[in-house]
Amino acid sequence: MSADNEIIKQIREGSEKAFRKVYDMHYKLMLGVGINITKDIDSAKEVVQEVFYQFWKNRENIKDGISIRNYLKRAVINRCINHIKYNSRFTGDEQLERTETDSVAPDKQMEVNELKEVIDAAVANLPEKARVIFILRRHEGLSLKEIAEKLDISPKTVENQITRALKLLKAEIEPFLKKTNAV
Repeated sequence: MSADNEIIKQIREGSEKAFRKVYDMHYKLMLGVGINITKDIDSAKEVVQEVFYQFWKNRENIKDGISIRNYLKRAVINRCINHIKYNSRFTGDEQLERTETDSVAPDKQMEVNELKEVIDAAVANLPEKARVIFILRRHEGLSLKEIAEKLDISPKTVENQITRALKLLKAEIEPFLKKTNAV
């Protein structure tokens, strides 16, 4: 850990050489993490580049005592999930547009759009671990075992986090559904 502290100190002071050392040491691993999650090398490269850019840009705020590897890995995982979520929105919107023009009445379409917003907000409000696992399961369609391997946790933890996420989502979405059904 002391080697990380020294490198962090140098990076905070603006040492491009120290930053380059971190980049060279961790780029391939971070790219592998990104590819495993996004399943797309171009998306993974984009995410990893953004993580390193933000790492440099926010270098003055990096805390002592962190593991650079773990910090970067967590940042890549979070950005990949955000990337997947962002891209899945467009896919959902395209399907929603087709549905909208095909058969849904305007008042029902408003309800669908509102529900989509409520669900997106509820997912965004989940605790980080539950949100990450939920998105990998629902948006990526990964199995419990695949998620456990990706995040280096037990399948039972994955199962518990999905159960937790579903309970929290249900609690946030139910009031909207009751309001909609009452109208």
